[in-house]
Amino acid sequence: MIGKQNESTFRYFAQFWSEEWKMTGFLVALIFDTLIVYPLVSVVSSNVEIQIINILVISAVLLLGLFALTHHEITRVVFGGIFIIVISIRLVRFVLRANWLLEWDLLLPLAIIIAYLSMILRYVYKEGPVTRQRLQGAVAAYLLITMAFALGYILISFLIPGAFRFPDKPPSIDDPRFGYIFHYFSISTITTLGYGDIIPVHPFSRTLATVEALVGQLYPAILLARLVSLSVIDSRRTDKEKTIKR
Repeated sequence: MIGKQNESTFRYFAQFWSEEWKMTGFLVALIFDTLIVYPLVSVVSSNVEIQIINILVISAVLLLGLFALTHHEITRVVFGGIFIIVISIRLVRFVLRANWLLEWDLLLPLAIIIAYLSMILRYVYKEGPVTRQRLQGAVAAYLLITMAFALGYILISFLIPGAFRFPDKPPSIDDPRFGYIFHYFSISTITTLGYGDIIPVHPFSRTLATVEALVGQLYPAILLARLVSLSVIDSRRTDKEKTIKR
């Protein structure tokens, strides 16, 4: 009797985590990475401990995203393999200073973020009631968009030197502070804040910044319209079910 009770309790907590808290954990990891880790890396980029924390947080974000966004075993295995490659490349770059891996260190995370973003947007916009997890997914998608564009800006800077104009001499492209600069620029662009300290001067960099600014305006509007329509549909369905029961 006690064994069955313990087994049911274990199943309850496992289901509770998988269904209720997986998106929460993913969102918390994204926020921590955006608001805490990125500034720390920018301030003390030469500190080994901070670099290790950065890699660990990135690992946590990718891992939590992997379990939060898909239940398919094959998909998890494929993304898990790519995830291991990404972390390995970053570790090799950090330990051996293998800067020739920089392009792969940008392309693979960008591919993972785009894949995560497509899965999370399908979850946010699908039919069904408006839940806390859906709202958390919407916020997580917004942060993933800023990360994707930041990687895009770094990739353009790597392929086209001088594509952006800075107020002071920027750090080298393999310096972790360089990534923080474009993460800041990405958030400033998507929110149309635009301090003007970083200016895209190449047509490709200008086009990408323009696209991000458009996404920053359209995404909240489309999301709000979708959530309102889902809420109305769910409310009508609930009222109809209550009427039928009477």
